[in-house]
Amino acid sequence: MFKNFDKVFKFTFRNQALQKGYKALTITFGAILLLAPILVLIFISWTTKSDDNVLQSCGADKIYVVNEAANVSDYSALKSIPGDGYASIEYIPAESVEGAVDTVKNAGEKKSLVLYVTKDKNGAVSARVIIPEGSEITSKTAKNYNKAIDKMEMLFTVTMQGISIQDMTEITRKIGYDGFDASGWKTGTSLFADKEKANEQNNERIRDGFGMIITLLICLIMYFVVMAYGASISKNIVLEKASKLMDTMLISVKPEALVFGKLTGVLAAGLLQFFFWILMLAAGLIIGVKLSDAIFPDAQAPAVVFLKSLGAMNMFQPLNVFLAVIVLLFGIIMYCAMAAFAGAISSTMEQAASNQGIFAVFLLFSYFAVIIKGTDINSAPMWLFLVPFTAALILPTGLLLGTLSMSTALIGVAILVVLTLVLLILAGHIYKAMALYKGDTGIRKAFKILTTK
Repeated sequence: MFKNFDKVFKFTFRNQALQKGYKALTITFGAILLLAPILVLIFISWTTKSDDNVLQSCGADKIYVVNEAANVSDYSALKSIPGDGYASIEYIPAESVEGAVDTVKNAGEKKSLVLYVTKDKNGAVSARVIIPEGSEITSKTAKNYNKAIDKMEMLFTVTMQGISIQDMTEITRKIGYDGFDASGWKTGTSLFADKEKANEQNNERIRDGFGMIITLLICLIMYFVVMAYGASISKNIVLEKASKLMDTMLISVKPEALVFGKLTGVLAAGLLQFFFWILMLAAGLIIGVKLSDAIFPDAQAPAVVFLKSLGAMNMFQPLNVFLAVIVLLFGIIMYCAMAAFAGAISSTMEQAASNQGIFAVFLLFSYFAVIIKGTDINSAPMWLFLVPFTAALILPTGLLLGTLSMSTALIGVAILVVLTLVLLILAGHIYKAMALYKGDTGIRKAFKILTTK
């Protein structure tokens, strides 16, 4: 049945893969997918690097405090502001801004600031930093104290309103907390004590959102790959039917081998391109995470932290990734086999373009079925995983996330394989039956000719 299939496959694959446009697109887009994640992750880490959160020195040795918000004499709590030089600043109460400025000027102090604190009628406290005349402190350096006020807002507010160190200690004391699920409450085992269970529950929440993203991506990838390469497969199959070489080819090559060789030749070139891009994207993400960690070790960019935690969530396990790739491959082959069927019942390129609606309808129906019913992988109905047209879109997600049983996955794969082979054999028989047929064709006409042979 598949005699000389390899010759058809090699010929078709070379015609696809050796085109200059194919090679240029593959290499160019692969380079973009490699470099883009690296640059994006480094940029994200740079924008969240810890240096932006470290308080720089305000350049002051003394700060005269004019406090109209409350009668306060002790500002020692402000020495706990983290940052360069803040612990050594001497705070001196003053009656007025003018008096504080004159004191600094008369004493010839070059590294002193004046802090003016007020309270409005709504009780909101505000502060202004004043640089006395002749000070060596620049406006840029003095702004660092404003940043300190902004970062330590709670400490600054309670200090300026006269709350004592003891009261402040009580205010800032951490509250004891714990958490239980229903079974843990009965046994006295908290979620925080049972770290494994707590992590498992947290990972489940993350997995739900991530699963939705993966499902949408697979649906989009499948749609564009099938539409692009399905049309190419139909075109390649019709080309021989429209030429005078077909009679000779059918003598040396079985119809099933011809159809399957054309399908796999075009598809192999497409999948080689596609998986090369996936490899480049994965490499870019891995290199991006490593470089961002090396350059900005203290950065806490959410995207970087999430990518680093995938392993801890038991996602993307090697065996599951392998099976997901198998499902994806057979899913693409199944839809492309339908494209081969569309090409087999066509006599001209115009008919092939019209008959492509056969697999397009099934693809669109499956796409919307998964979008409506399957974005929440945990509550998706079982039929989505077993019906081959929808299974091709949702089975990979269940495997990658580790939420799908192996038995369900294997059943889904088996159905995909069987249906794909049936479609290929059927396309080959129809191709042979309609090899010399001239005139308008369609699905009904194709099956009529096939059944009368």
